[in-house]
Amino acid sequence: MARKSGEENRRNVLEVATRLFYERGIRAVGMDTVVKECGVGNATIYRQFPTKDALATAYVQGRADAWFERMEQAAGESPSPAGKLVAVFEVLAGDTAGASYRGCPMLNTNTEFPEGNHPAHLVSVEHKQQVRDWFHSLAADAGARDPEQLADELLLVLNGAYVTAAVLDGATYGKRALRLARFLIEDACPDS
Repeated sequence: MARKSGEENRRNVLEVATRLFYERGIRAVGMDTVVKECGVGNATIYRQFPTKDALATAYVQGRADAWFERMEQAAGESPSPAGKLVAVFEVLAGDTAGASYRGCPMLNTNTEFPEGNHPAHLVSVEHKQQVRDWFHSLAADAGARDPEQLADELLLVLNGAYVTAAVLDGATYGKRALRLARFLIEDACPDS
């Protein structure tokens, strides 16, 4: 059997940690569990991620990057600027309806690490600010009367849906968030 490269080991550790952290929570999963699930030695993991905080931060950054990649792809498929905003909530509705949906990784992380200086906390906060900025840009492109207000409202709907769908019926609340987002977008962008 060929030895895995450092990058292959890093990817494997991050994939396993991503699954475990999302399913159980970052604080609930010890490094020993990650080592066991990866099927590699301690040294292999700690060479890639010297601390659990480093692994947790890489997990959160990976989830943030993946979210933007998926949402930008969905938005890019819409020919209308307002449709780009709606596309985000269409993806959200699909995500929250899934059986494995356990909430927004950023909001979950922020809850687990409320300390303002924890690196995973900082990544989650930066991600939410980037989402708000992206919504503002899309709202301006869609001709919203007040792009800032629409961005704020859509961020509230997005985060509210993510939290509520994790606790109650995800399919129902994902659909309601989509309907509410459509209403807000249509109201704010009457010419689109």
